[in-house]
Amino acid sequence: MSMIIVGFEGSCPQSYEGVKPEGLNRFRLFPSWRPSPGISEEAVGRSTRLGFKVLNETPSAEKVELLIDWQYDDAPPKDRPSFVSIDEFMSYRDFVVVKGPGETAWRTVMGDVEGSVAAFRLQVAPGETEIHWHPPYTYTQCEEFVSSLRGHPLVSVEKAGQSREGRNVWLVRVTDESTKPKRNAFIRARVHAYESAGSCALEGMVRWLLSGDAYALAALRRYVFHFIPMSNPDGVFNGLGRLTWPRGADLTWVASVPDPVHDLMKQTADRLKPFFYIDLHNWQCKHVDGLLSLDPEVRGRFLRFMPDQLEFGKRWSIREPGPVPQTPPPMESLGQYCRRVHGTLPVAFEFPWFGRTADDVRATGQRTLWALLHALDEPPKGVSWRSAVWP
Repeated sequence: MSMIIVGFEGSCPQSYEGVKPEGLNRFRLFPSWRPSPGISEEAVGRSTRLGFKVLNETPSAEKVELLIDWQYDDAPPKDRPSFVSIDEFMSYRDFVVVKGPGETAWRTVMGDVEGSVAAFRLQVAPGETEIHWHPPYTYTQCEEFVSSLRGHPLVSVEKAGQSREGRNVWLVRVTDESTKPKRNAFIRARVHAYESAGSCALEGMVRWLLSGDAYALAALRRYVFHFIPMSNPDGVFNGLGRLTWPRGADLTWVASVPDPVHDLMKQTADRLKPFFYIDLHNWQCKHVDGLLSLDPEVRGRFLRFMPDQLEFGKRWSIREPGPVPQTPPPMESLGQYCRRVHGTLPVAFEFPWFGRTADDVRATGQRTLWALLHALDEPPKGVSWRSAVWP
């Protein structure tokens, strides 16, 4: 007989109240369960997180049936998922990733969809099998990554502050010893708790800068790279999808609801006055990468260096930057704020997991930074956003 394990770091649901046994080795799980009523992607029917374990205590493999009930029709009207139909919503939720006892890599398993329920029938080996919607990247993994950088001659680690629940928010600085004037770059990941690909992409960027690659060494002569590897540690730790707590902050914005990390991000941006800013995300789409709000002149050059990643079945979806407002708008993303106040070049990237491994996403992060730096290397033609800051 097998059982479900939840309540560990990053699990979703976080409580057995979100698990319903329906017979021998048959379980219904509710990713939308929260310890208190939530909003946005923490509301019923809006979850973007899933993670649990199946424990097989017998000496032989067992069949289990897992019904993942995404509760699409139960979403409150104001939090109704913004999809054309339930079929589109579930087209992104018809798979899970699985890692069994002794396995080192996540494997994708496709399910059968009926309504807003995805059914998975698995043969689980003795021991613990872990199952997620996307490969996880936990708060503990981030702490280990940051610790691995300490003592490197090109790295300094600063505790930028703490989250609402007292978890660390680190600022990792990467540059060389050159004393010539340099520009600041500001790169952050995990604004939204479920978007674990952002963490892997950021790791790829940092590891490339420290690799000794010739172009990385040249970049370290010209830039000081500042990374926030995990902007939303509470949401990541507590198994949330988008916010810092069930009715908490969406850190995309300079401010939404009161949260210490809002203040921390704005203070960091004001201190750095970055030349360019990157926000790393992964959305739910299977076949589309996102290239959002990058200046068209720079974007054209960027796409020459990093075209569609067809090897992963991905094409770019491009979102144009809006005009710079003359006065602060009611809701403003951190990238928009940096552009308006500091003349920063902002961009957000979305790298969905489907069809990619963690190593693929790390390589994608490396290639993204490499391509953007190459695009910025070319001198501007005519008047552009950089005319006031380009040497």
